[in-house]
Amino acid sequence: MATYNDRLLRGDSSLFLDAEQRKVLDFEEQQLRSKYEKFLRSATCEAQMQYFLETNPILIPGLYDLHNGPKGNVVISKLRLADEYVTDFAFISENSAHCLITLVEIESPKIQMFRKSDGLFTSEFSRALQQLRDWDQWCAQYPNHLKDVFRRVFHRSTFKYRRIMIRCVLLAGRRTQVERSAKRQERWAGVNRDPSVVVMTYDRILDHLSVNPRLLQRLRCVPQSRVSLVVRGDA
Repeated sequence: MATYNDRLLRGDSSLFLDAEQRKVLDFEEQQLRSKYEKFLRSATCEAQMQYFLETNPILIPGLYDLHNGPKGNVVISKLRLADEYVTDFAFISENSAHCLITLVEIESPKIQMFRKSDGLFTSEFSRALQQLRDWDQWCAQYPNHLKDVFRRVFHRSTFKYRRIMIRCVLLAGRRTQVERSAKRQERWAGVNRDPSVVVMTYDRILDHLSVNPRLLQRLRCVPQSRVSLVVRGDA
């Protein structure tokens, strides 16, 4: 990040920025938006999006849903929940009363989500959606194991005295596929009725893009083996 952004470190929230700081933040937000739009137009596979979001984790959806943001200013890449379940991204958002665990699965922006013949979901998209539902069910069945996964990554006091909530997010495809017919829009709305399983296209990131100055400076995406080092400041 450019050195002139150091002035943003004086405030964690955009509410406390002066006019000069706000100008810098608006510039960075526009640069990030332009970079994302350009990359999204050329990306052809999941691996490319994994790389882009690992290097620009501030774009990962859900970071701001609890006001303290991601625990340790860290997003975890490829977190293993169990032998058969590995997330693309995971993070904990928290406040004084709650911890929200967000598990993210990404697919290609070019994935065909609907069958052309009848507007039903394709088998590829249905498999991705089922994976999220499997994660959600596993978390409900094994809450203690889930907590232990994150405690091993962060520290033993993680979740202490807080109510835990789970959210699984699927990021796939482009909005133009959904908007092609009323039937597709209705079907798309139907998969988002469960608040613990959220499905969105890559376009939705742009709808909610808002850069937090603290995360702009400090947010990092690292594999689970390095999280404790980053949180301690040793990496």
